[in-house]
Amino acid sequence: MTNKMKNFEIGIDSSLSYCSITLFKNEKIIWDKTVKSEFGHEKVLSKLLAELVKKTKIKAEYIKKLHLNKGPARFTAIRNCHALMKGFFINHKVEIVSYSIFEHFFLGLKKRPSKNVLCLVDTNRRDLAIQKIDKSGKLVGKTRTLKIDSDLIDLLSQDYYLIGNGIEKLKNISEFKFIKGKALSLTRLESNYFVNKYYRRKSFYKFPKIIYPYSPI
Repeated sequence: MTNKMKNFEIGIDSSLSYCSITLFKNEKIIWDKTVKSEFGHEKVLSKLLAELVKKTKIKAEYIKKLHLNKGPARFTAIRNCHALMKGFFINHKVEIVSYSIFEHFFLGLKKRPSKNVLCLVDTNRRDLAIQKIDKSGKLVGKTRTLKIDSDLIDLLSQDYYLIGNGIEKLKNISEFKFIKGKALSLTRLESNYFVNKYYRRKSFYKFPKIIYPYSPI
């Protein structure tokens, strides 16, 4: 195998309402596609992978690293994503770099933030999952689940930037109009975020354990 056919990296995600696959090398994107998908993630991902292989002629043996989200998220959707990659790499050992849903959102930032961030994830219920992230991308403390009430207003009024799809749930509620100036407009997950390397993550050769949701998102 020539050097040109080595050391590719692939990112894949289906943890929320979008399915996406990105093929890249040396932080340069070679193929990238995102499709909105509320249901049937496994079908969308399978078609995306087939399209990627057809157009780029990529093989599992050419790929050095796999980047993927381990949750917490829609369990069936993210499980199907992992299953698809297990099948693709069944005869090839690949390094795996896994991220939580909060770290994944953080990777989508165009540049390092100047202060701490709160990631808001929509739980598809009457609450939001909230995770604090420091300026380097490290998760701080435990995830909290808060109802959309005065306690959430008090928390979001503090000196944080805001990211996550939970912003979309709040932006049309009059009491939360103030978050517009604090939001970094990062409200959906895409696999091309994995190209960004704001902080190092250790590689593994086994698929990570999927993190169950704190509530069904």
